[in-house]
Amino acid sequence: RLVGPNPVDMFRPLYFIAAVWICLSSTAAAFIPARGHVSHNSIWQHTKSTSPSALLFSSTIANENDEELLIKQVLAENSLFKNIPAGSVATLVDALERKTAQRGEVIIYQGDSCIDGYVYLIAEGSCRVLVDNVTVPEPYGILDQNEVFGDMGILYDEVRAATIMVESEDLVYYQIAGDLFKAALSGRSSPMKSLEKMQEVDDIINTISGTNTLYDGKVISAYQPERTWLWQQYVGTVLKISRETILLGMAASALFVIFAKLITNEPFIWESGFIPPDHANPLIKGLLSEILTIWKIQQTLTTFVLTFFVNQSFRFWGDVYKSVREVQGKLSSFNLLLVTNVVRSADGSLTPEADKFLDEVGQCTRLFHILFWASKAKRFSVLKSEEGLKRMESRGLMSSKQLGILLGMDLPSDKLFYAPLEWMMVRTNQAADEGVLMSDTATKGSILREYMSLRNGFASIGNTIEGRFPLAYVQFVQILVDTFVLFAPLALYVDLGEYSVIAVGLVVF
Repeated sequence: RLVGPNPVDMFRPLYFIAAVWICLSSTAAAFIPARGHVSHNSIWQHTKSTSPSALLFSSTIANENDEELLIKQVLAENSLFKNIPAGSVATLVDALERKTAQRGEVIIYQGDSCIDGYVYLIAEGSCRVLVDNVTVPEPYGILDQNEVFGDMGILYDEVRAATIMVESEDLVYYQIAGDLFKAALSGRSSPMKSLEKMQEVDDIINTISGTNTLYDGKVISAYQPERTWLWQQYVGTVLKISRETILLGMAASALFVIFAKLITNEPFIWESGFIPPDHANPLIKGLLSEILTIWKIQQTLTTFVLTFFVNQSFRFWGDVYKSVREVQGKLSSFNLLLVTNVVRSADGSLTPEADKFLDEVGQCTRLFHILFWASKAKRFSVLKSEEGLKRMESRGLMSSKQLGILLGMDLPSDKLFYAPLEWMMVRTNQAADEGVLMSDTATKGSILREYMSLRNGFASIGNTIEGRFPLAYVQFVQILVDTFVLFAPLALYVDLGEYSVIAVGLVVF
C-alpha cells in the first residue's frame, strides 16, 4: 500500500509524543522548537490530488476570465513556474489550448518524438501512466487534477518516456506548444536558470524516486556475474572515480620522458622505434637507478597495505549495505502495522478516510527517505538544495506548503529529513485520535517500538559513515600511495622508456 522504500511513523497519546520528543532531542533539537507545531493540518494533503489548488477547477467554469485566473493560480503553486516574469506568465496562459478526451484515449505514446510536441496540464479528471503497456506502480501510475506532464521530454529534447492514457470517464486538459513552454521558462529569475542544472536534478530524482518500470530507478545496480557486463560498466567504478588522477599521472610521465630524452640525447620512439634507455648514461645509472631501488621496496609495502585497505573498505561497504537493507525492512514492518491496523469497511476494504491517511503518510514517508539519502550520499546531495527541493515540488514529490515549510526551517540542509519524519509521527497520531487507526495500548506500543527501531536504524548509518576508519591509518595509507605514485614516472622510465607512460596509468589505476 505504501510504495517504495517508505519509512512511516506514529504515536498517539501525550506520553507517546513525550517519549519520542526525548528520543529526537539529541539529534533534532533545532527542529522541534522551531517547527514542532507548525500548522500540520496544512501539510497532510497528498500532493497528487488534495493540494490547496485541487478545488480550483470546478466541473464547469463560469467564463473565460475565471478560467484564466484559475490557470494562473495553479501555475503559481508549481515551483517550476515561479519567478517567471508576469509577461511570460500571461503569454503562457494565452497559449494554452483547452482540450477534452474520454476514457481510453491516449494523449502521449511512449517513444514518440518531442519535436513539435506539447506540455500538458490536467484541469479535470485523471490519466494513467504506462511503460511498455504496463501501468507504473503507485504513486507514479496516476496523474491527477492540476498536474503537469510531458515537460521533461520537451525540456531535454528526449523521446516520450511513457504512454499517458485517460483514466477518468472524461478529461479536461490544456496543452501548450513545447517551444512556447521553453521560451516562457527561459525568462525565470531563479537560481536554476541553467537547463543543465535542472536536468542534473531531474536525473537524480528519477534515480532515487523512480521505479524499475519508470526511469529504471535503481540506486544500486544489481550485480551480474558476466564478463561482458562488467567490462561495459563505467558509472560508480574505480575507472570513473580515478580517471582524472590517471590522466594527470600519465601526463606527468610523458613530460618526464621528454625531459629525459632531451637530457640524454636519446631518440624518441617515433624516430627509431623502441630502444630501452641506456643504463650507462649518468642520469639512468645514478639518480634514476637509486629511485627505482627504493620504489621497488616501497612497492611491496604499498601492495600489502592496499590489499588490507581494500578488504576493510569492502567490509565497510557491506556494513552500510546491511544497515540500509535493515532500514528498508523496518520501513516495511512499520508500514505493515499501519495498513493492518486501520479501520476497514465490513467487507474488509479500506474506508475513504483510511485510504487517504495511508496515502498521506506514504507521501511523507517517501519524502523522508529521499531527504535522508540526500543528506548522506554525495551524488544525491543536490536534492537538499533549494533548487532540488523546488524541482521535487514541481515533480509532485511534495506539496507547495511542505516546500514552504522546508525552505523556511532554521535547520542545516542535511537535517531536513527530520521534518517529514515528524509529519509522519503527528499524522499517525491524528489518525488514532480520529478513529481511523486503532488506538488500543497494544497497537500503540507496537507502532512506537517499530518507529524507535527505525530511528535507531537510520541513525546508525550516519555513525558508521563518520567512523569508518581511524585518521592515523587513513593518513598513513594516503601518504604511502601518493609517494609511490609520485615517483612511478621516474622509476619506471629506467626499464620501460616511453612505455612508462602506459605503465604509470596502470599503476595509478
